[in-house]
Amino acid sequence: MRHIRYLTVEDLSMYYSLLLQGVQQKLEVYAWKYQNEQSISQQLIKYILDIHNNHYTVIGVFENNELVGSATLIHDQSYGLTHKAIIENLCAKGIDHSERDQIANLLMQRLFQICKEKEIEILLTSLISNNISGKVFFSQLNFETLVLEHHARKYGDRYVDEHWLIYNFLENDLG
Repeated sequence: MRHIRYLTVEDLSMYYSLLLQGVQQKLEVYAWKYQNEQSISQQLIKYILDIHNNHYTVIGVFENNELVGSATLIHDQSYGLTHKAIIENLCAKGIDHSERDQIANLLMQRLFQICKEKEIEILLTSLISNNISGKVFFSQLNFETLVLEHHARKYGDRYVDEHWLIYNFLENDLG
């Protein structure tokens, strides 16, 4: 039986392990920021999971007490920015593509619910330019391509381009 809940500092080791699996390409990554182990530290993850952190919301899907998927919502509380948020590190693991997509869809349903509760109007995410399965996944949810950002990230001497995608709740809810 799958269930979804907010992750906290108590979930640090499980969540960190899941993120490492994403870096090692052992699970499906849809919207992903961590390209290597140097970009993840337990200190950073602890900060993100801290209950007093108002900018990050991390949710996880559990199956038989195992964390099988997660997503992060970044919501800046600054004046003028509270109407939008960003999805990062959406990932899922399962026996096949269909199961991973089911988990990712469950995460997205919950993120959409959170956005409506927080009155978020615009949801953004970015995908590495070669993440075809991520592009298909978000396209099926009515995300639109906003822009291609060249050299968006730099890891060592390697640059990575990102596609920024947008979901506008006001437009999608009217349609």
